[in-house]
Amino acid sequence: MLKITKRIKDAMRKFLWRKKRVNAKIKSSYPDFRIIVDKSNKYMKAQVIDLTGKVICHISDKEIKGTTKTDRAQKAGEALAALMKKAGIEKAAFDRNGNLYHGRVKALVDWIRTWWIAI
Repeated sequence: MLKITKRIKDAMRKFLWRKKRVNAKIKSSYPDFRIIVDKSNKYMKAQVIDLTGKVICHISDKEIKGTTKTDRAQKAGEALAALMKKAGIEKAAFDRNGNLYHGRVKALVDWIRTWWIAI
């Protein structure tokens, strides 16, 4: 039992270290807008925040229909890109919030990039 709890503590420590490191790098460049991703086991949420911390637009894949979680993340990225284009945001920094850049996080961001340019 001790090995399991130690493994969980190590994973959480690594996650918090990544989150701190990523946030420090992004905030040091002073971007006008940040896309912050929040991932749970079931859903993904993303929001666009300006320098003052005001939420410009947000999206959740909770109400989006799709076959897989990755598919829902892609559709959410497409919808967020449309909202950002409508709000007039031309450039934003991506804050993965300590999550690893693969799977649903990568799918969301790739679709934001492709649809943002296309719209």
